[in-house]
Amino acid sequence: MNNILPWVNAIACGLIALRLMTFSRKGEQHRPLIAVVAYLIVVATASVPIRFFFGDYPIHDISETVLNVTLCVAVFAVKGNMARMFRGNGKNE
Repeated sequence: MNNILPWVNAIACGLIALRLMTFSRKGEQHRPLIAVVAYLIVVATASVPIRFFFGDYPIHDISETVLNVTLCVAVFAVKGNMARMFRGNGKNE
């Protein structure tokens, strides 16, 4: 189990970064704060597979992997739209 955990974590983080980098607004309003948050998430998650493949990611555990896989599922569920993720169900209340 210990050998697969870093792979799952690195793949999940790589997928998060790729999905956020390929998001297209398609005419929606630009939100600078959401863009900054998305950028920070891309930088943080993209560093994990890079560091893992270069052997500079020595510490990994099940809780970090579960969090990253959960974030990966959430990012794909909203199709990379971080504003929709923060907004919730998308309905104005």
